[in-house]
Amino acid sequence: MTDRPILRLPNPELTVRLTGVPDRRRRPRGAGRQGQDARFGEAFRRLEEAFQGDAPDVLLRQDPTGIAPERALVFETLLPIQNFQKAAARIGFELLIEDRLDDTYEIPDELVDEYVGAAAPTLYATMPSAADLQRMLQLWRAYQNDEEKPYGLAPWWKLFDMLADIRPWGPQDRLTPQAQAELLKQLSEDDAEPVRLELEIWPTANQAQRNRWQNDTRARVEALGGQVVRTSSINLDGFIYEAVLIDMPSGAVRAMLENPFAPNGLATIDGLQFVLPQTIGQSLPDLSDDEPDADFGALTQFDANAPVRAVLLDGTPIAGHPALNGGVDIEDVHDLVPLSQVQHRRHATSMASLILRGDLVADGAPLSGARLLAIPVLVDGADGASSPNDQLFVDLVHVALTRAFLGDEPLAPDAFIVNFSIGVRGSHFAGRISSLARLLDWWAENQGILFMVSAGNVPDDLVIPNMRVLDFEDADQDAQKAHIEAALRGARHDRTLLAPAEAVNVVTVGAASHDLTDPTLPLPAGMVSLEGGEGVRTAVSSGLGLGAFRSIKPDYVHTGGEHELRMSPAGAHLRLTVPNQYQRSGLYAATVQRGAPSKYRVRGTSCSNALATRAHVNAATELMVEDGPFDGVDLGRRDLALITKALSVNAARWPENATAYYEAERARLNGNHSSAREEVCRHFGHGVLNEDFMREAPDYGATLVGTATIRKDGAALFDVPLPPSLAGERLGRSMWVTIAWFSPVLATRARYRLALLEAVPHGTDLFGDLIEDQGWSLDMRARELDANIIKRGTVWSRRLIHSGPIVPRYAEDAVLPIRVQCRDNSGGGLSPDEEIRFAIAVTLELEAETQFDIRDEIEEALRVRLQRAG
Repeated sequence: MTDRPILRLPNPELTVRLTGVPDRRRRPRGAGRQGQDARFGEAFRRLEEAFQGDAPDVLLRQDPTGIAPERALVFETLLPIQNFQKAAARIGFELLIEDRLDDTYEIPDELVDEYVGAAAPTLYATMPSAADLQRMLQLWRAYQNDEEKPYGLAPWWKLFDMLADIRPWGPQDRLTPQAQAELLKQLSEDDAEPVRLELEIWPTANQAQRNRWQNDTRARVEALGGQVVRTSSINLDGFIYEAVLIDMPSGAVRAMLENPFAPNGLATIDGLQFVLPQTIGQSLPDLSDDEPDADFGALTQFDANAPVRAVLLDGTPIAGHPALNGGVDIEDVHDLVPLSQVQHRRHATSMASLILRGDLVADGAPLSGARLLAIPVLVDGADGASSPNDQLFVDLVHVALTRAFLGDEPLAPDAFIVNFSIGVRGSHFAGRISSLARLLDWWAENQGILFMVSAGNVPDDLVIPNMRVLDFEDADQDAQKAHIEAALRGARHDRTLLAPAEAVNVVTVGAASHDLTDPTLPLPAGMVSLEGGEGVRTAVSSGLGLGAFRSIKPDYVHTGGEHELRMSPAGAHLRLTVPNQYQRSGLYAATVQRGAPSKYRVRGTSCSNALATRAHVNAATELMVEDGPFDGVDLGRRDLALITKALSVNAARWPENATAYYEAERARLNGNHSSAREEVCRHFGHGVLNEDFMREAPDYGATLVGTATIRKDGAALFDVPLPPSLAGERLGRSMWVTIAWFSPVLATRARYRLALLEAVPHGTDLFGDLIEDQGWSLDMRARELDANIIKRGTVWSRRLIHSGPIVPRYAEDAVLPIRVQCRDNSGGGLSPDEEIRFAIAVTLELEAETQFDIRDEIEEALRVRLQRAG
């Protein structure tokens, strides 16, 4: 039990959302009926002629780059088309993708006019049958004849107006630049040497169609000299995954990369959505040749009766290790344990150790009131752990989660959190949400599970241009940090998050380069340490955000062990390397060395994610202890997940150097506040996690938490009591308001996250325009993160600071009303019947000690309100 327990907010009053002001900006007008006929009339006329002849299906399919039945048809428009999904379904079109095209999209010259700046190019992909195409032709003729729009089909007229291109889904879509670059790395000079590929088939709801495409894919693969290794078909309400794992000769893959449009090549199979390198989950090796350190002292034993609250998906930990014995159970769902030799079981053992005991030297206490379940999904080897190369990793993870949480006898019925410290090899986020990320998003929302995902370790060295080793060594630490920041900024597109860290419903954790114990040895020659100075530095190797839809990722950073850097010349440049085999610094975790249980020092985003997972579980325990906010309440999985998610982000703070970096970036960007904030968020997210603030109120403050369920266009009104003694005082004050939820997701929507939640003072609208309340009752203004960037993910966190030194006066029983509102973020995808569960955390903190304790005053006000209600 802590000295300053978190307080529980009373159940809110349910009400309705305050609506905002409609967006009345002028939009592109399109080219008009005549202009569009000049651009697309010939394509539609060819279709018309084909359907007037014999065997139109055969005729249309003779052109591998033309529009044909059962071939994915792509519309590219200047603007998103409201309700197009419903209008498409009315004539039989199944909409498989709605995607916002990136900033590099080139708008056709004939459509460029004075309104082009307001354009938002959008791609729609459908899978029409012959009958569907004929119905579309009828609509095109009606549009051209300026006929009345049939009921429910007006979006088709808008689509024809805004159409920038119409074409089949082709090799340029199936083979992303990132996939091509990765495949080139894997090619062998021997044309017969096989390369393992992953083919994703269109996720249509039509199972029979997916089966046909599976058969078509197998036939084409075998015709090209390849073979199918494994197939997967996951058909869930809201998540469909159809994939084939194949071996192809290097010569055939090289031919595909050189000529993707070859009619009988791999990239022109109609049913394929993507051609990808195999998805290989991996953890990088962290090795040591030092003598085994078997001194574990007198470790407190785990409670054998404690429930399993967390699940670890990784390799195989050493369950009988002195630091883990009694704290971890292993369930070999995939029969992988025999494939991992004990002397190689390093990564999962280290992760289990950090989750269960933290740093073994700085901490060592057992996880509070909980144990851990490990389900191996990786095979441990001498060079690290990786997923089996004969299985589809998405399928592997899905089966593990199904066994853990579903069925008559789930393996972890009391667990609410899954640690996923695994990155997918070569999968740096470049805008497309991976299937693995979509799977975790689905599980999070559908089952109320909190996934803790590491941002990923970037193994590539960091190169500082035109810098000599001696010049860097001679520079002061501030200059060294500035050089590193500039180099990371220049290379940020190559050092992005590793899948599935881009997922919107997960908590993504980056690494802070910091130790919990002192170094064991002097700094070796040729190494540089940036420890010291103001603030906290993020690890050079930590994957950089932003996440999907430019959301804040990582969500926060946590202690990941100090990342000292090895300097070496690279021509006229400086190369900085994070060494693996290095024991001077890092976090102490359990391992095995030379066949004996031992401990060693580790570092990286996996470590920070493991410590963050530990913090979430410990915080969950504090919620339900005697005199805790939910004393006597058996919180369910979803509420534990959401409350700890809200508390973690609420407990994250930008350090001094993050604020300094923001000011420097704002100056470099000529005062562009938004871009400067985004640059800081790439590294720090919402800030550095303060574990103590997840479990208790700050010394001069109070933290309150609550939960509720709302629907589309609904709201929940929480009343936060204001401490009476604070009114009229001259005191610096800050407030954090954080909301966490799991949004329903829909891959066919450009705005994939369906539900957006946000909080406003009771008297403001969605755009922050004050109606009644001036400064959230306490004369406060926003700081650090602006109102736009915090709306992009599934955590909304507003940070406020005093505008003036004096707290406005208010009545003794005054409250701060906070309205949490829900709206459809997708343009029609969120059902009004969908119930969105959320958690809210509010922290009010003073800058200095006072004669009164605002936490005690708020607690007393809550007690009085409860008595009145009773």
